[in-house]
Amino acid sequence: MDWKAHIEQLIAAGATPAGIAEKIGVTANAVREILAGRTKEPRASAGMKLAKLTPAKFAAAKARKEKAA
Repeated sequence: MDWKAHIEQLIAAGATPAGIAEKIGVTANAVREILAGRTKEPRASAGMKLAKLTPAKFAAAKARKEKAA
């Protein structure tokens, strides 16, 4: 999997590095390291959780926030 591209898709859908990190059990810095290309892939447990995150999950949350505002 192209982890950097996957994270970029999540961010485009409304996620933040901190939000992604919280959901997969790593630090926001670990997510930023993948985005910067300094880390090629997360550890196995985080990678499994990251693979399950979809842009749709974040887009729905973003839509709820915008509707409430």
